[in-house]
Amino acid sequence: MTASLIGRVLDTPSVENLIHALTGKRFLDRLGAAVLALTVLGVSAYGWFRPDYNWDLVAYVAAALEPQHADPASLHRATYEAVGVRVTPDKLRELREGDAYRLAQWQSPEKFQSQLGMYRVKVLYVELIRWLTPLFGAVNAAILLGILPALAFGALILWWLRAADALQAGLVLAPALMVADFRSMVSASTPDMLVSLVSIAALYALWKGRDLLGCAFLLLSAFVRPDSVILVFAILIAAVLYGWRWRPILATFVLALIAAVLIGRFSGHPGWWPHFVFSTVEAQASMSDFHPAFSTTQFLRGYARGILFSLSENDWPWLLILSLAGWTLVAKPKHRRGLRTNALIFALAIGALGKFASFPLPDDRFYFGFTSGLLVLVLVALRPRFDRESAYTTASAPAATSA
Repeated sequence: MTASLIGRVLDTPSVENLIHALTGKRFLDRLGAAVLALTVLGVSAYGWFRPDYNWDLVAYVAAALEPQHADPASLHRATYEAVGVRVTPDKLRELREGDAYRLAQWQSPEKFQSQLGMYRVKVLYVELIRWLTPLFGAVNAAILLGILPALAFGALILWWLRAADALQAGLVLAPALMVADFRSMVSASTPDMLVSLVSIAALYALWKGRDLLGCAFLLLSAFVRPDSVILVFAILIAAVLYGWRWRPILATFVLALIAAVLIGRFSGHPGWWPHFVFSTVEAQASMSDFHPAFSTTQFLRGYARGILFSLSENDWPWLLILSLAGWTLVAKPKHRRGLRTNALIFALAIGALGKFASFPLPDDRFYFGFTSGLLVLVLVALRPRFDRESAYTTASAPAATSA
């Protein structure tokens, strides 16, 4: 039987040598690392040249500048001047007059300052903007706090994949991170990329059995976003259920919870229910003396809205399901090493659901720390292989310290 044209081409020595080189483990490990690295670098460059100038940027800049200004009018003027240095006139006009809420903030310094209690609570993020402002300006500082954590996040994940001999997983992880909204995480001026970096560092330390270091990162995360206490609590539950040393994590949870309560009290946060109404029912032009009565209808409507928009316009629920499906392929409770990985995957799954239950915001960015951590842990355990030596394997990763 006459061979096909493509068969004859593939049988030539030069093509066979090329295929042999391109399907080797060494090449595909390097390719996986390169794809992930280039994705992180490309997204970071995009974040600098095409940042997302949203209203959160204005609010975080104001929170950082606030100690320098004695009255709302002075703070209001300085904030919009600082933003105006970086953005175009059209974008500045949009930030000032883009909708009724923004217009109200532009027209009233008092209403503007009343919003900041919901931003001051991200203590470490605001402090970092404040520290970087003399060097780069307030707006550039906020933009860099999306980019620099993203670069460190990518470097840490590459280190983790290399330690687990799972660099080929980069071929899967890079597009998965893009689905998880990595680009928006980097380009938006919010603390979410920074807290995701701290969270992934905590997960890596715990995976390696460096519990005290992991607990230190978990405690630090509460100062970036106080609601990070949910992740700490989820890991505590997992530690108890899976039988690893839970006392350090319990101490971390208690400290993080105390820190979150004190931060909310001393930063002027309006409280859970007023913030819930603001975020899920209707944005308030002024948060001063805003103390709405609890409404079951608004409560249920807020959760219904969160579920609808999570499923229809965001990807974190589907990535959660996909990660849990991958978990079923690698869950090996008989291995002590596997116990730690399984426990962390379990913690991230219940943590993501717990975060939504505590405050039903649908946006992917609020769950990125959970979804990215799940993806990394599952891929590290699964260790997908595409080279000719092993087209697919679920061999155990190099030893993470036992529980």
